[in-house]
Amino acid sequence: MDRDEGLLPVEIYNIYPYMDAQQENGGVQSFLVFLKGAARRVVPIAIGQFEGQALLMALRKIPLPRPLPHNLLVALLERMHARVRRLVIHSLREEVFHASLLIETPESTFELDCRPSDGMIVATLTGIPLYMTAAVMADAGRDLEKNLPGQRRREAPATASDDDGEMGESDADTTAAAPEGSVAARSAHGGTQMTELERLSQQLARLIAEEAYEEAAKVRDRIRALSAQ
Repeated sequence: MDRDEGLLPVEIYNIYPYMDAQQENGGVQSFLVFLKGAARRVVPIAIGQFEGQALLMALRKIPLPRPLPHNLLVALLERMHARVRRLVIHSLREEVFHASLLIETPESTFELDCRPSDGMIVATLTGIPLYMTAAVMADAGRDLEKNLPGQRRREAPATASDDDGEMGESDADTTAAAPEGSVAARSAHGGTQMTELERLSQQLARLIAEEAYEEAAKVRDRIRALSAQ
């Protein structure tokens, strides 16, 4: 995006977990993010389970004992004296949203292509503004209903994704194809058991996704106590 014309400021209005029954294994939890502009219009974007949990933790400012990939990216950019300026969701092609992050370094400024889910997590962690083109809002925007879907478990809605593949492809990337040594890889391949901190971190993400905030607060306190030892 070389020009700012047609850019509308948006914010994360809400995020809901739902069960994607289209998956081969009989249902995978995914997330639906609602982006809202100044008018009473929202754009729903379906994102994967890992990305949804990471976005929820970023929104709730949940401290983690070890950084997630998005935290690592933000830390790397800071070490390189690069600053993230904004996220722009600029197009919707074949039911897939496309976005870019504006990165500023001491030497240059450039657009970095990204999925909207990854961009929203980075934007939340860094506190940068989110924008959407008027064309995307016109194509994918829906009237803001009085009662948005909020039940904990429901079937996948008919909406566009932020992933180029089938819904849930990002989930496969973070489990079956997870890097060796990661929590997901150890769980998928039956390797070394997770540590107590890793198990609690996963439990915390699940409780946040299910909006069980009182239980999540107790698990968070246990993580802090273990981290202090």
